[in-house]
Amino acid sequence: METQDIDHVGVVVENLEEAIKFYEEKLGMKCVYNDVLKDRGLKVAFLKGKEGETAVELLEPVDHNDMNNTVAKFLKNKGQGMHHLAVRVSDISASLKDLEGKGISLIDKSPRPGAMGHTVAFVHPKSVMGLLLELVQH
Repeated sequence: METQDIDHVGVVVENLEEAIKFYEEKLGMKCVYNDVLKDRGLKVAFLKGKEGETAVELLEPVDHNDMNNTVAKFLKNKGQGMHHLAVRVSDISASLKDLEGKGISLIDKSPRPGAMGHTVAFVHPKSVMGLLLELVQH
């Protein structure tokens, strides 16, 4: 698997609107995407800095009490903070096949729709030194 670049860092937050305000007012970033992913039970926003290369993805569960939602569970158990690192790949299916062939444990064996119309898949943290890794194909 060959990564093109870091795509974004995912951060779980208690309140998406307050977090957007913080990142814009205190860090000078700009919100470039804000949506509700109903099928995943998430409110998401992407913010970028002046250069606009790498984004911060803010994630808030729609229902904070839904322990079937991995982001709600993360928020309850760990609080706000870094959730995952996302790397951009040119061919997500080939990347998944390559990683699986190398004995890497995958959460998603096939790609699925993600935010902003991108295709995504997650790699299990136990295979990435405790880090949840997201593959993103634009």
